[in-house]
Amino acid sequence: MSAEKEARADVSAEKKFSRWMRYGLDVREKIRIGDTQLIYIWALCAGFIGAVTALLFSFCVNCVQDLLTGTRGLSQVDAFAGLESWHCVLVPAVGGVLAGSTLLFMHKFVPVKATEYMEAIALGDGYVPPKPSLLRSLSAVFTIGSGAAIGREGPLIQTSAVAASWLGAKFNLPPPRLRLVVACAAASAMAATFHTPLSGGLFVGEIVLGALTLDFLAPLLVASCAGYLTLSMLGAVDPIYHVSGEVAIGSNHLVVALSCIALGVVASLAANVWLWLLKKARRLLNGKHAMLPVRLALAGALVGAAAVFFPEITGNGYNMIRGIVASEFSPEEALVLLALKVGIVACVFGVGTVGGALTPSLTIGTFIGFLFSALMTRLGVPGDHAIAYSLVGMAAFFTTAANAPMTSLLLVVEFTLAGTLMFPLVIGVVVSYGIARLLRTESMYHDALTSGPRSIFSKPLSAVRLIEIARKKPPTVRPTDSFGTVAKVLIRHPSQTIFITDENDACRGAIVSSDILQFAQTKELAEALIAIDVSRDNLPVLLPEMKLPDALKIFASRKHEDALALVENTETKKLLGVVNRSDLYLALGEIMRREKVR
Repeated sequence: MSAEKEARADVSAEKKFSRWMRYGLDVREKIRIGDTQLIYIWALCAGFIGAVTALLFSFCVNCVQDLLTGTRGLSQVDAFAGLESWHCVLVPAVGGVLAGSTLLFMHKFVPVKATEYMEAIALGDGYVPPKPSLLRSLSAVFTIGSGAAIGREGPLIQTSAVAASWLGAKFNLPPPRLRLVVACAAASAMAATFHTPLSGGLFVGEIVLGALTLDFLAPLLVASCAGYLTLSMLGAVDPIYHVSGEVAIGSNHLVVALSCIALGVVASLAANVWLWLLKKARRLLNGKHAMLPVRLALAGALVGAAAVFFPEITGNGYNMIRGIVASEFSPEEALVLLALKVGIVACVFGVGTVGGALTPSLTIGTFIGFLFSALMTRLGVPGDHAIAYSLVGMAAFFTTAANAPMTSLLLVVEFTLAGTLMFPLVIGVVVSYGIARLLRTESMYHDALTSGPRSIFSKPLSAVRLIEIARKKPPTVRPTDSFGTVAKVLIRHPSQTIFITDENDACRGAIVSSDILQFAQTKELAEALIAIDVSRDNLPVLLPEMKLPDALKIFASRKHEDALALVENTETKKLLGVVNRSDLYLALGEIMRREKVR
């Protein structure tokens, strides 16, 4: 009796499984998740990763700050303002020792070279080695948490890129996809850091990828908006430099236009000097790896000594910009703070500190705009235009520093929600960009975007082989596997073609979902079929040494095939991977774009 009950239970379970299997196949057919849809799912995941990483990074920085300063929950400026002079100097010096020791450990014991996220996206295949990158991020946590005058966006975005790269590698994403997923994580981290859902995507598209086409920009914007949404559920998303009320700049549009033209020129020239100073400092101050703890400690002590008198000098410049927006500084104070900030940031960067240059650049541009406004007032230009010209200076300075006019313009608008300043902002940005092009200014990201090992995307089109863009380990089944096994694999890999391989890994055919749905409607028929019965054995195969244009011709002749098998040779047909139509298009587009730029 017990055996009979078990048999009936097994039959009942089989029927229940078959019903859910059919439901799964029906849902898969109705939703039709292909590669195009899947990249947006990856963009959403990358958006979540970027936001969570940003919050974790900020939490770690705050913990280091509280530990070293003995305070809790204070802003960096308030924390340093309440310290004794000796303590004020000691905190960033200790942070420098910890940061330098971390970098020294990395150079001595981690053989893999760190890859910047910009390099991985712009030059590489999207892979970011985790160990050296995480150690550099840890070094940055010590540096930033101890008050060093440097930006936090660089290592924060790097950490997000590491997480996305690791996850993408676990799922065996091919280089074109992995690269785009890492870019999405960077866009999300940028959006979460500055509360800028639009500029986050534009920053990566314009500066890193160098492309604002919809194929790239749409996933980036999805990721940055997903990161912003995640941040809104876990923390505050108010504009970081919100300006209360309408920002005045003057009613005489001709005067405003001429003033913004002049400010654009001044800001662009100042940015060129700033970039030269950063390079000079790095060349003069960055020595042997063994002296990293000493160099970073001395740079930290310099920051601390300045913070004894001007605590606003600590950090990335966030509080200095807030002070300008809130009209807290006189022109004389602003001039002193600007000189200190420029000198100290150059020293901190020069000694080899890990950190970002974006926020310090925005700070310098803001102060240049503020001082320009003070000069305009002395020349008799009426009106309270200090905040307006400060924001124009911020956008114009960063335009030249980063060679990114669109990002600069929208960053300022999203920072402040000062949409009424669009007219003067556009003038300042366009003039600054024109001066930068005239002087052939290289952006502060130039080295990261042009140096380092090249990937397949930097090769001539004629030199790239299919094996370099193929997806490894595609889903497979055996010829005699049951229909239920095929259905489960198909549901588990909704966007991929399933290949049939024998005991020698030879490709015997491919299974496409549309071919098996008709059999899933009848349980008796489904149970009578095996994998080889529902496969296609007349599909062309691709070879590893085949060039991309040749593969494109084959795909063009098979308009209904989204993926084809990559086999070792036509005799053994050993399956090496799969080439997807969308991956081929992405790789072709990027390689041709770079050839055009060269």
